[in-house]
This record gives sequence, structure tokens and C-alpha cells, in this order.
Amino acid sequence: MKRFIKCAVSLVLVLVLSSGIVLYPAAASQQCNCGEEPIIYVAALGSATLYQNAGTENEKVLFRPETSAYVKLIAKLLIPLVSVIITKDYDAFADKLIPAVGDVFGPLANAENGDSTADVTTKEELPTDPTHGFDYSYYFGYDFRADPLVVAKDLAAYIDHVLELTGHEKVRLRASSMGGVMTMAYFEQYGCEKIKSVIFQNCPISGTAVAGDLFCGRVEINEDSLYRYGATALPTIMDETLARFLMVIIDLLKNTGILGTLIDAVNRVVDNCAGRVFDELLIPVFKANCGIWSFVPDEYYLDAKKYMLGDNPNAQLEARIDYYHYNVQCKAGEILNGVLDSGVPVMIVAAYGVQRTPLVPTWHNDSDGTVDLKYSSVGATVAPLGESLGSGYKPANPDGHAHVSPDNHIDATTCALPENTWFVKDMMHCTTHDGHGEFYRWFFENDDNADLNIFSNKDYPQFLQNDIKNQKLVPQK
Repeated sequence: MKRFIKCAVSLVLVLVLSSGIVLYPAAASQQCNCGEEPIIYVAALGSATLYQNAGTENEKVLFRPETSAYVKLIAKLLIPLVSVIITKDYDAFADKLIPAVGDVFGPLANAENGDSTADVTTKEELPTDPTHGFDYSYYFGYDFRADPLVVAKDLAAYIDHVLELTGHEKVRLRASSMGGVMTMAYFEQYGCEKIKSVIFQNCPISGTAVAGDLFCGRVEINEDSLYRYGATALPTIMDETLARFLMVIIDLLKNTGILGTLIDAVNRVVDNCAGRVFDELLIPVFKANCGIWSFVPDEYYLDAKKYMLGDNPNAQLEARIDYYHYNVQCKAGEILNGVLDSGVPVMIVAAYGVQRTPLVPTWHNDSDGTVDLKYSSVGATVAPLGESLGSGYKPANPDGHAHVSPDNHIDATTCALPENTWFVKDMMHCTTHDGHGEFYRWFFENDDNADLNIFSNKDYPQFLQNDIKNQKLVPQK
């Protein structure tokens, strides 16, 4: 009998060991005392590739579309665009535009309740490498169309997996752009017990006016904003020589009046085609996109719901977007202060000084090119782009600390976390360099100090200048 038991036990051990079942938990159960909690990068919109019919012979990349898809789209629309400017037959142009764009982006539409359709999926996998430290980040990607509360659940599971994999009790989070939406949803749902510290980089925590305007059907192309967008954005996204060359062309077009004439023509096309484009394309594709709904600021929200959803919205979809809006976005200050009060250091990085996307009426808002400064900073009082708060301006909520920027452009006293929000001038949305890396590393290396804030390091005061040429962040003067 004893021999039988020994044989049975031996057989079970052989089966278990050969299957590898115990190997992973055994390694993960060992406590790591390296002092460098793992960093999870909660990535931006488009962090996960979306596939249609994944794993089949009909597999297709939906987002981000391959370059060839854009080339084909431009080729289809080039002649119709030239034609409509000449003929002013706007319906004929819409007849070409809507199906052409729909072929590329139409399959991104969610089901009416906000769920993804069954044929659209990602291929995200959990990490298996236990390597961690200040110079290594785990990458969390997600379907940007999904309900942030669903993504928050996935993020919670991802955090648990990384903790088990690395043998730590807490992780550090660095959220970029839309990743901040998902991180805020995580905090609202799961708290911050497992979080060592968190950085929000250029995140639409309170939304972005582009989404608000577009979800209300508002489109406007302004010549000055388009020109400034080229002047400020091009040098940050392409080779400096090429950017200068393009600006020479743009300057020539502007000075000869050609740019204004072209924009007037495009605005006529927009004015005459926008109704059909929204009704037949943009609303069907985006109305059930819970992720993009999270970008709609509170002051736009009710109008956006009426415009996008109509008088009889899907009840489940409405409940989903309402929950995030009223319990996460509208309570952002409360949530962030709760995280800070729990002893978790918070860094909010809000960039500005870049012309915002020149497609909507709020083109005058100061921004990082994508997210308005007042929203990424969760409440800063900001002058319009290129203007100041005025001579003799006094902080709205004086607390004895200097929270007005040296250029008299920003009053940070109205922020949700005025002493944990840093402003970086001339930083394009989520475009970083070694200087940002040094800044973030300093924060993570010192996050044992629960009071870590804008006064903790003279090299990193509240108002910073982005020195792109030397790849540094330096104090504003």
C-alpha cells in the first residue's frame, strides 16, 4: 500500500512538473526586495492593434490602418475633392467621401450597447519576463473603443499579474494620454492600495474640446490656427530640415493669399457636407464608442448626448457613458485627492504652448496640440493661446505659494492638485525625450516620500520649459 501511495504521488509530481504548472507560481511567490517596484506604462489611444477576423484567412488590421489603406483612401478622394471645389456639387462629393472613409473606419463601430462586435479583437498578451526596475516598463495596451470600466478591470488583472510575476506588493503607474482615463477608472473602481506612485502625462482627465466639439457636430477650420499648428507641431513630429521646408511652402501660400483661398474652399465643402458626413458616417461609427465618450468634457456632455444619441438612446450604452462621466470625470478632483491622501505620490504633467488641432471652434484654447491645458491639468485657469492673464492678475485661490506661471499665462491655484501639477511649455502631446525620462525617474526614485511635489526639487519647479534641442526640461524664467 505504501509503495502504491509513493508511486501515485511520484506520478502526480511528474505530471505537474512536466506541465510546468508549479514553475511560474513558485517563482512569483518569492518576495523581491530590490526596492524598485515595477512600472506599468498605461499607454495611449491606439496602444493595441485592432483586428477584424483575427486568426482567419480574412484577418485585417483595422486600427491603426496600414499606410497602404491611407494611400488608397487619398487616391480615391483626390479627384473628387478637386472636382467639388470647381463644380460645387457637394452631394456628389459626399457620395464618394462617405463610403470611401467608411470602408476604412466603418468596422470600428461598436454594437449599440457599447460592446465590441465579435469580429473585432486585439491580440494583447500578459508579460512573462520578470525583469523590472526604473529603466524597464511593462506595457498595458487596450481597445480604445471599450468602456473604461471594462478596461479598468483588465488593468486590475494586469497589475495583479505583474505583482505575481515580479514578487512585489505594489506597482508604479505611468499613464500617457488616454491611459490617464483608464487609470482614473481603475482608481474609482479599485482604489490605490496596490499603487506605489502614479504619473499622468498629458492626459485628458477632464476631457478634450476636440471630442466635445465634434460630438456636438461643430467643425471649423481657421487659417491662423492651421498656420500656427504647422509652425509649432511640424518641428516636433518630423525632421527639422523637412519641417523648415514645409513652413517655407506654407509661408508662401499664406503670404500670397492662396492658403486663405484654399481654406475658404474647404470650409464651404465642410459647411455643405458636414450634415451628411455626421449622419451617415461619424455618428454610426462613434456613437457607441465608450472610450471616446470619456473625452467629452462636462460642459459639452448633455448637448453631445442629444446630438450623437438622439431622443431614444440605447439604455445600456447611456448608462455606461453616464457612469464614467459622472462618477469618474466629474469627480476627478475627489479621486485624485483621495489617492494623494492615501499616501500615494501623484505627478500630473500638463503640456502647453502648442496650437491645438485646428478642426474645431475652440482652436484658440492653449493645449499640447491635442488636449486642452485646462483639462489635462484638471482645472488650471489658462489664458487663450498666445495671450496672458492680464496685468495685475491675482491668483484665484491664493494659498501663500506662487502658482502663477512666469509668463503670466497660467494660474495653477484652481487645479485639483495645485502642488502636484507640473506644466511643460512647448511640449507636443506625449512627445518626450531624455529630459522627460530623467524627470520621471527622479519622481519614481523618490516616491517613498508621500509629500513629493513641485517644491521637492529646485531643478523641477512647477513651470518648466521644454528644451527640445538639448533634450532637457529646464525651469522657466
